[in-house]
Amino acid sequence: MLVKAVILFLALMAVIAWIGAAIGKLRLPGASRQGRLGDKFCPSCGRPRIGKGPCPCGRT
Repeated sequence: MLVKAVILFLALMAVIAWIGAAIGKLRLPGASRQGRLGDKFCPSCGRPRIGKGPCPCGRT
């Protein structure tokens, strides 16, 4: 009985992991990582930008 419960638990965890991996691969429109990460670095010097102000290097 205990072995059956352990096997059922492991099978359930595998199904949950499989569903989570499938949901993680979905791509929603407008939610790409490249677009969000591209705005956080200065295109001229490459430093990370914090806030909405200009980069400390003086360029846009």
